[in-house]
Amino acid sequence: MNVYIFKDVMQLTDRYHSEGGLVIVVKDEEQVANLINGANKITYKETDDFTLADADIELTEEEWGNVIIYPTDETVEPAIYVFPDAGCC
Repeated sequence: MNVYIFKDVMQLTDRYHSEGGLVIVVKDEEQVANLINGANKITYKETDDFTLADADIELTEEEWGNVIIYPTDETVEPAIYVFPDAGCC
């Protein structure tokens, strides 16, 4: 398993301030792509009005180029953590 840290994703949520951070724990980059492209429907648990499938996340080449990857123990469960931009208000 690997921990993929995207510090600043421009299109992360369906909110007015769509930017934010994204952390994904999966086996490889293919699983990252499958996850954000809706292959697995994941609901952001803190609110009922946001799902990753609705957000239409798009990772640019620059965002992939800046990703930080940490290898981890194989016993770690797959997970996703979304850190939406709080905005200015």
